[in-house]
Amino acid sequence: MISFLAKFDKGMRRQILAMGGLIVVNFIIALAVIVSIENQDTRTLFIVQMAMIGVISAFSCLFLLHLNRDRLNAGKALDRLSSKDKLTSIANREAFHEQLEHRVEQNKDQFPFALFCFDIDRFKELNSFLGYTSADLLLRQVGERLDKLACYDRDAARLSGDEFALILTYDGSDADLENKVCDVFGALYKSYKCHNQSVDLTFSVGLTLFPDDAVDADQLFQNAHFALERAKQDGFDRIYCYDDVADPKMLDSHFLSHDMERALQDGEFRLYYQPQYSFANGELAGFEALIRWHHKDRGIISPTVFIPIAEKNGLILPLSDLILRMACETASRWVNPLKVAVNLSPVQMQQCEINERVSEILIDTGLDPNRLELEVTESLFIDIDDRVATDLRRLRKKGISIALDDFGTGYSSLAYLTSFPFDKIKIDRSFVQNLATDNSCMAIISAVIGMGKSLDMRITAEGIEDEKAYEMLRLAGCDEAQGYLLGKPRDLSVEPGEEMERPARDIAISA
Repeated sequence: MISFLAKFDKGMRRQILAMGGLIVVNFIIALAVIVSIENQDTRTLFIVQMAMIGVISAFSCLFLLHLNRDRLNAGKALDRLSSKDKLTSIANREAFHEQLEHRVEQNKDQFPFALFCFDIDRFKELNSFLGYTSADLLLRQVGERLDKLACYDRDAARLSGDEFALILTYDGSDADLENKVCDVFGALYKSYKCHNQSVDLTFSVGLTLFPDDAVDADQLFQNAHFALERAKQDGFDRIYCYDDVADPKMLDSHFLSHDMERALQDGEFRLYYQPQYSFANGELAGFEALIRWHHKDRGIISPTVFIPIAEKNGLILPLSDLILRMACETASRWVNPLKVAVNLSPVQMQQCEINERVSEILIDTGLDPNRLELEVTESLFIDIDDRVATDLRRLRKKGISIALDDFGTGYSSLAYLTSFPFDKIKIDRSFVQNLATDNSCMAIISAVIGMGKSLDMRITAEGIEDEKAYEMLRLAGCDEAQGYLLGKPRDLSVEPGEEMERPARDIAISA
């Protein structure tokens, strides 16, 4: 009875038990009534009626069971369809991930396996040359070959576009793995037919081994994708094993890139604010907003590490948007109407309608445009186009200050200083920190200060760490000071502390 009921879902089991119980109760009541009836004709009629009711109840149960079987079969069919890739009819990404997790659990104490992730080389060119219909035909043929190769020790899937994956179980020896790889990719490398044309395909392949490289499904996927990326970087028609290309620095960059999207959603990026003081009167002039990544496992990560990664993986736009919004929201809550400076990425300037985005954020946060300063680097002006220059000019017209950051470290040219009216030039810390030992640094700084004054641009020196450098810059006529001597970057989500309101001269002397 228990094994019979186990074939049905929970809701149906309840219905069967309820109906069965009702039939039994009715049967007992009927027996009691039959025994109590003395008239033979009446008793016979009642027995016939009860028999008819019993038959109808039995047929009702059978009908419900039939409906449930059809519903279960339809559900299984839908499950099969949802787990299949529509184009190739092999497993899709979600189903393959479940298969991978099952393999990991199943093979913990048994045979190891290899996970392959592979792309068709130059597939975008094939798409353009042959057309989407022919390209889809090739993808279907790759899927068909993988489907034929799939068996008890192999699972195949189409992950996305022209990317496929394969799980290959082997006995743990290099020889067995090599033989099976040759078997699989030997079949994949045979010519394909496309509208009476013969097409030869090659593949870039990344593979990782369980349990040698990882014992977790997600980690195995990351490893295989990392090896695949290296294979594609180095050319075409290559098979790279994760263990052979696992360079620590590249791996760190790869995994940080993978973590970054989650970190944006989880609020792991926070702003710290470093004070800037006026040399003329020592008063607090404003703050520069500096981003830090509070990684859940690695602790605080410097922007010099993750900003280049964000620019490469395309997350620099949402990250830059987040930085600007957080800085404006924070500054809008300060009682003292100080300026807040925010760095703009060259990628952000080239790819984003920066004028519209900044205006929208200022409206949303209620920050006065006169309190916002946007810092851009020299690299932006190497190949600057008219749209970027126009956007910067429009921002200045709204009252936003534009500062040239890290001046002297990049492609320095006086041409863009005269063609674009910056409000401020920031002297790079490398010149400031070598003031005491290198006379040429002071000469360069003096020249920049003189040039800034003639162009009506304020000059800020960043990276001031000792009182001697502070005094030399003050005497040279520098406008603003920034550095660890005057204040480290701090969390100012509410309001600058009283100690920051002290004159810069007092802070420098007491340091």
